[in-house]
Amino acid sequence: MCENKVRFYTPKGRELLLQCGRTGMHGERVICEKCRNNADTMRDIRDHEENMAADNAWLRSAGWGEM
Repeated sequence: MCENKVRFYTPKGRELLLQCGRTGMHGERVICEKCRNNADTMRDIRDHEENMAADNAWLRSAGWGEM
């Protein structure tokens, strides 16, 4: 991803600035508007998430759980 920060607010109203590409407070991937509007970046993110899902499916089938 990039070095941009994404602004989030907690339920109590506290402001959080998280770096693009990191994990958000609910386990979601944080993506800034610049990256969200870039088709190549979004394709890379989708590919990476599909690879993670395939790895986790294999691990579950082997009885090892998820990473």
